[in-house]
Amino acid sequence: MIFTTFSIGHQVAEASSIVDIDWEENVVSVFVNGEEVLFDSPQPPYVKDGYTLVPFRGIFDALDATLSWDEKTKTITGQLNGRKITLRLNEKAAMVNGEKVRLDVPAISKYGRVFVPLRFISEGLGCQVFWNASNRTVHIFSSQEVKVTYISTNLNVETNDYRYDNCYDNYSAVSDRYMFADEGKIHILGNDKEKLYIHHFDLAFRSHQQTIVPMDLPIFGGFHVSDDGYYYVVYGAENYSELDSKDVFSIVKYNKEWKEVGKLRIRNVYVTQPFRASNLEMDSRNGVLVVHTARLRYTSDDGKRHQSNISFLIDTKSMTLLPREAGSYQWPNNHVSHSFATFVRFDGDRVVYVDHGDAYPRSIVLQTEDNGMITSEINILRFPGKVGDNYTGARLGGFEVATSNYVVVGSSVYPKNSYGLSETKNLFVATVPKDAEDDTAVKINWLTDFSSSSRKSVEEMHIRKINDDRFLLIWRVDEEDRPSSTFYAVIDGEGRVVKEPKKISIPSPGNMHPLIIGNDVYWYSSSYVGTFIYKLHAE
Repeated sequence: MIFTTFSIGHQVAEASSIVDIDWEENVVSVFVNGEEVLFDSPQPPYVKDGYTLVPFRGIFDALDATLSWDEKTKTITGQLNGRKITLRLNEKAAMVNGEKVRLDVPAISKYGRVFVPLRFISEGLGCQVFWNASNRTVHIFSSQEVKVTYISTNLNVETNDYRYDNCYDNYSAVSDRYMFADEGKIHILGNDKEKLYIHHFDLAFRSHQQTIVPMDLPIFGGFHVSDDGYYYVVYGAENYSELDSKDVFSIVKYNKEWKEVGKLRIRNVYVTQPFRASNLEMDSRNGVLVVHTARLRYTSDDGKRHQSNISFLIDTKSMTLLPREAGSYQWPNNHVSHSFATFVRFDGDRVVYVDHGDAYPRSIVLQTEDNGMITSEINILRFPGKVGDNYTGARLGGFEVATSNYVVVGSSVYPKNSYGLSETKNLFVATVPKDAEDDTAVKINWLTDFSSSSRKSVEEMHIRKINDDRFLLIWRVDEEDRPSSTFYAVIDGEGRVVKEPKKISIPSPGNMHPLIIGNDVYWYSSSYVGTFIYKLHAE
């Protein structure tokens, strides 16, 4: 398989080399910003004499470009990304931003439709174009803010994987993949339920190596790069027999060569299924690792197994559990039930938990822990309804620690849409002062304003820390019967927007934290044709 890029004036090129290929006329598939374009034409896109031709209205609409057609002169004019192109039917000369260029294949008429050279249209409008010869597929990315890099490696992990279930339950899931930087390289970690696969790339994604590590227990829970220079992976095992003697969690410590250097097995913590209906987050500071996730508990007196959160503090030098305030793992002091999303960060020596609870309490709740004791509980967004309703109309995307506040991002039907089964969810940023004593200290800034009649909703959101006063937000807007859209913005530690929201025409990160290196943000999408790496400069 050869993936190639098009450039004006050349036929087919890989990097800077030119490859001339004789093609027979054949149909091709076209993807724009990760979505396949379905052309309404008797003749679909095809390759003729080495060039891809597409119906002109279909490709301009897919690119969201401005289009005009002069029937008298048979002239097409298009504008996108501050660029303007002009070409006429059957003429091999065209204009790009006022400069004349030569076309090897002109626009032509076929089956009563006008077909245009895809390479010229896309690159003339400032897009990035990739051609897959093996399956006759063209991928086009129209965003100028994002640099796209193609690598031929299939990373074997589904990247259309953002799961916050449906409007009735609103629960999340652990991430099966991570992207991180270390030792002057960028790494991508995934698993196939038996082994971890760690792919190692240089910063330009030119070199590639792979490390394979056997999993310690059958279920993958999460991964963390610690401040002590080691990697930590959490595994789990089901325990429907409710045996106190069975290991249900394993936290394994690895060195930079992925050799195991320590391990903590955990049992007798009232777990039948680890990570149930939630995600897993970790953080570390000064030799202490905190793990925050959820589980399905042992059978209660009512004959049911209930879901709630569970967390561990671990001494990473001895790989032992640290003592906490009196309580039990059945009813921990930071108990939230049901916890449909779990996040945790250190703030100095303080541990800060944020949960999406639908029962006890029914809220997005923030709790602080100092010296093993829960010292505050702040309800950021309360949900109406009764215990057991499950539906909350909200999603929790994450939180970070600013200089004076805790900054939480999520989406909800509130405050302008009625509670119930509404699909409409608006993006919010909540700030909680570090010295907050009750819920009145919470400030919420709503970044979208979709009405209850709107078909739009924010389904996926991320917050990543650039520094103590700058945070990157990335979110996805879904709209019924239309492709989803990805946006980003930058906020400060007070939750105020300092770089206005902007649409970027690439797939969203999915169920993974985007990687921050300085002001550059990375994520990726992978499929059978290979992997696309996205790099956004968020100054």
